Amino acid sequence: MKTIILSSLFILLFTGCIQDSKQLSKEECEKGGYQHATEKKLNYRTGKYELRFICLNKIQ
Repeated sequence: MKTIILSSLFILLFTGCIQDSKQLSKEECEKGGYQHATEKKLNYRTGKYELRFICLNKIQ
């Protein structure tokens, strides 16, 4: 019982702390001070290319 409670507590704590900067939008990248790039990705369902924004390194 203790292990279930402790493990669920750790999972809840650490899932809120993880933020991947590559999943942000263009405006959020600029607001956070990151450089951004666009890349064409093929959507396999539709067969069309879509633009995807990727956050790169922070601007110094």
